[in-house]
Amino acid sequence: MLVNPIRKIKNGDSNIAEQIVSENYDAIYKYCYFKVGNSEDAQDITQEVFLNFVRNINTYSDRGKPRAFLYTIAKNLCINWIKKNKTEYLESTKEIIDISASEHIDSITDKITLKHIIDNLPKEQQEVIVLKYGHDLKINEIATIIGKSRFTVRYRINLALLAIKSKLSGSDYIEEKLRKRLT
Repeated sequence: MLVNPIRKIKNGDSNIAEQIVSENYDAIYKYCYFKVGNSEDAQDITQEVFLNFVRNINTYSDRGKPRAFLYTIAKNLCINWIKKNKTEYLESTKEIIDISASEHIDSITDKITLKHIIDNLPKEQQEVIVLKYGHDLKINEIATIIGKSRFTVRYRINLALLAIKSKLSGSDYIEEKLRKRLT
Protein backbone atom coordinates (compact mmCIF):
# COMPACT_ATOMS: atom_id res chain seq x y z
CA MET A 1 0.00 0.00 0.00
CA LEU A 2 1.22 3.45 -0.87
CA VAL A 3 2.20 5.96 1.79
CA ASN A 4 0.40 9.32 1.41
CA PRO A 5 -0.92 8.61 -2.10
CA ILE A 6 -3.20 11.65 -2.18
CA ARG A 7 -0.34 13.98 -1.29
CA LYS A 8 1.73 12.45 -4.09
CA ILE A 9 -1.11 12.97 -6.57
CA LYS A 10 -1.53 16.58 -5.42
CA ASN A 11 2.18 17.03 -6.05
CA GLY A 12 1.73 15.89 -9.66
CA ASP A 13 2.48 12.16 -9.61
CA SER A 14 -0.03 10.89 -12.20
CA ASN A 15 1.28 7.32 -11.94
CA ILE A 16 -0.11 7.06 -8.41
CA ALA A 17 -3.53 8.20 -9.66
CA GLU A 18 -3.46 5.53 -12.36
CA GLN A 19 -2.49 2.92 -9.78
CA ILE A 20 -5.39 3.92 -7.51
CA VAL A 21 -7.80 3.65 -10.43
CA SER A 22 -6.53 0.23 -11.50
CA GLU A 23 -6.56 -1.14 -7.93
CA ASN A 24 -10.10 0.06 -7.17
CA TYR A 25 -11.95 0.04 -10.50
CA ASP A 26 -13.52 -3.43 -10.22
CA ALA A 27 -14.66 -2.94 -6.63
CA ILE A 28 -16.23 0.44 -7.39
CA TYR A 29 -17.95 -1.01 -10.46
CA LYS A 30 -19.41 -3.87 -8.37
CA TYR A 31 -20.65 -1.41 -5.79
CA CYS A 32 -22.29 0.76 -8.47
CA TYR A 33 -23.84 -2.31 -10.05
CA PHE A 34 -25.25 -3.33 -6.66
CA LYS A 35 -26.76 0.12 -6.25
CA VAL A 36 -28.24 0.61 -9.75
CA GLY A 37 -28.70 -2.97 -10.99
CA ASN A 38 -27.67 -2.23 -14.57
CA SER A 39 -24.28 -2.97 -16.10
CA GLU A 40 -24.15 -0.09 -18.57
CA ASP A 41 -25.24 2.49 -16.02
CA ALA A 42 -22.83 1.06 -13.45
CA GLN A 43 -19.98 1.43 -15.97
CA ASP A 44 -20.95 5.05 -16.66
CA ILE A 45 -21.18 5.86 -12.96
CA THR A 46 -17.86 4.13 -12.28
CA GLN A 47 -16.18 6.27 -14.92
CA GLU A 48 -17.73 9.36 -13.37
CA VAL A 49 -16.47 8.30 -9.91
CA PHE A 50 -12.88 8.33 -11.09
CA LEU A 51 -13.32 11.56 -13.03
CA ASN A 52 -14.74 13.21 -9.90
CA PHE A 53 -11.91 11.72 -7.85
CA VAL A 54 -9.31 13.37 -10.06
CA ARG A 55 -11.25 16.65 -10.34
CA ASN A 56 -11.78 16.92 -6.57
CA ILE A 57 -8.45 15.57 -5.34
CA ASN A 58 -7.55 18.96 -3.88
CA THR A 59 -10.63 18.94 -1.63
CA TYR A 60 -9.74 15.57 -0.12
CA SER A 61 -8.09 15.77 3.27
CA ASP A 62 -5.36 13.17 3.32
CA ARG A 63 -6.48 11.04 6.27
CA GLY A 64 -5.74 7.60 4.97
CA LYS A 65 -6.65 5.40 2.09
CA PRO A 66 -8.45 6.95 -0.87
CA ARG A 67 -10.75 3.90 -1.13
CA ALA A 68 -13.31 5.39 1.28
CA PHE A 69 -13.25 8.63 -0.72
CA LEU A 70 -13.95 6.66 -3.91
CA TYR A 71 -16.86 4.77 -2.31
CA THR A 72 -18.30 8.02 -0.98
CA ILE A 73 -18.21 9.54 -4.46
CA ALA A 74 -19.78 6.34 -5.86
CA LYS A 75 -22.53 6.36 -3.26
CA ASN A 76 -23.44 9.98 -4.02
CA LEU A 77 -23.42 9.43 -7.78
CA CYS A 78 -25.59 6.31 -7.40
CA ILE A 79 -28.06 8.21 -5.23
CA ASN A 80 -28.27 10.93 -7.90
CA TRP A 81 -28.76 8.29 -10.61
CA ILE A 82 -31.51 6.56 -8.61
CA LYS A 83 -33.33 9.86 -8.07
CA LYS A 84 -33.11 10.63 -11.78
CA ASN A 85 -34.14 7.12 -12.89
CA LYS A 86 -36.41 6.10 -10.02
CA THR A 87 -39.04 4.24 -12.08
CA GLU A 88 -36.45 2.30 -14.06
CA TYR A 89 -34.49 1.51 -10.89
CA LEU A 90 -37.50 0.17 -9.01
CA GLU A 91 -38.37 -2.16 -11.86
CA SER A 92 -34.90 -3.59 -12.22
CA THR A 93 -33.65 -6.53 -10.24
CA LYS A 94 -30.36 -6.19 -8.46
CA GLU A 95 -27.73 -8.76 -7.66
CA ILE A 96 -26.84 -8.50 -3.97
CA ILE A 97 -24.24 -11.19 -3.81
CA ASP A 98 -21.17 -10.43 -5.88
CA ILE A 99 -18.60 -12.95 -7.05
CA SER A 100 -16.44 -12.82 -3.94
CA ALA A 101 -19.37 -13.37 -1.57
CA SER A 102 -20.93 -16.11 -3.70
CA GLU A 103 -17.75 -18.19 -3.54
CA HIS A 104 -18.67 -18.90 0.09
CA ILE A 105 -22.13 -20.21 -0.71
CA ASP A 106 -22.12 -23.68 -2.17
CA SER A 107 -25.56 -24.30 -3.60
CA ILE A 108 -27.90 -22.38 -5.86
CA THR A 109 -30.72 -22.85 -3.36
CA ASP A 110 -28.65 -21.17 -0.66
CA LYS A 111 -27.83 -18.29 -3.01
CA ILE A 112 -31.48 -17.74 -3.90
CA THR A 113 -32.55 -17.98 -0.26
CA LEU A 114 -29.85 -15.59 0.89
CA LYS A 115 -30.59 -13.11 -1.90
CA HIS A 116 -34.28 -13.15 -1.01
CA ILE A 117 -33.53 -12.61 2.67
CA ILE A 118 -31.09 -9.76 1.95
CA ASP A 119 -33.56 -8.15 -0.48
CA ASN A 120 -36.07 -8.01 2.37
CA LEU A 121 -33.70 -6.39 4.86
CA PRO A 122 -33.98 -2.63 5.39
CA LYS A 123 -31.88 -0.71 2.83
CA GLU A 124 -29.43 0.44 5.53
CA GLN A 125 -28.72 -3.16 6.53
CA GLN A 126 -28.45 -4.32 2.91
CA GLU A 127 -25.83 -1.68 2.22
CA VAL A 128 -23.58 -2.50 5.19
CA ILE A 129 -23.80 -6.25 4.52
CA VAL A 130 -22.84 -5.80 0.87
CA LEU A 131 -20.02 -3.37 1.69
CA LYS A 132 -18.67 -5.64 4.44
CA TYR A 133 -18.98 -9.05 2.81
CA GLY A 134 -19.24 -8.26 -0.88
CA HIS A 135 -16.51 -5.62 -0.99
CA ASP A 136 -14.39 -6.59 2.03
CA LEU A 137 -14.45 -3.09 3.45
CA LYS A 138 -13.52 -2.40 7.05
CA ILE A 139 -15.95 -0.95 9.58
CA ASN A 140 -14.15 2.43 9.52
CA GLU A 141 -14.37 2.61 5.73
CA ILE A 142 -18.07 1.73 5.74
CA ALA A 143 -18.70 4.36 8.42
CA THR A 144 -17.01 6.98 6.26
CA ILE A 145 -18.94 5.94 3.15
CA ILE A 146 -22.39 5.98 4.74
CA GLY A 147 -21.68 8.93 7.03
CA LYS A 148 -22.45 7.10 10.27
CA SER A 149 -20.43 6.08 13.30
CA ARG A 150 -18.53 2.80 13.56
CA PHE A 151 -20.97 1.81 16.30
CA THR A 152 -23.92 2.32 13.96
CA VAL A 153 -22.23 0.26 11.24
CA ARG A 154 -21.51 -2.62 13.64
CA TYR A 155 -25.05 -2.42 14.97
CA ARG A 156 -26.55 -2.59 11.46
CA ILE A 157 -24.32 -5.52 10.51
CA ASN A 158 -25.29 -7.40 13.67
CA LEU A 159 -28.99 -6.70 13.11
CA ALA A 160 -28.71 -7.91 9.53
CA LEU A 161 -26.88 -11.08 10.57
CA LEU A 162 -29.49 -11.78 13.25
CA ALA A 163 -32.28 -11.28 10.71
CA ILE A 164 -30.56 -13.56 8.21
CA LYS A 165 -30.07 -16.23 10.85
CA SER A 166 -33.66 -16.06 12.06
CA LYS A 167 -34.99 -16.25 8.48
CA LEU A 168 -32.86 -19.31 7.81
CA SER A 169 -34.66 -21.01 10.74
CA GLY A 170 -31.84 -22.96 12.26
CA SER A 171 -29.69 -23.24 9.15
CA ASP A 172 -26.64 -21.27 10.18
CA TYR A 173 -24.34 -22.30 7.32
CA ILE A 174 -24.55 -18.99 5.47
CA GLU A 175 -24.54 -16.89 8.65
CA GLU A 176 -21.43 -18.73 9.88
CA LYS A 177 -19.64 -18.05 6.60
CA LEU A 178 -20.53 -14.36 6.80
CA ARG A 179 -19.62 -14.08 10.48
CA LYS A 180 -16.18 -15.69 9.89
CA ARG A 181 -15.42 -12.91 7.45
CA LEU A 182 -16.47 -10.33 10.03
CA THR A 183 -13.77 -11.40 12.47
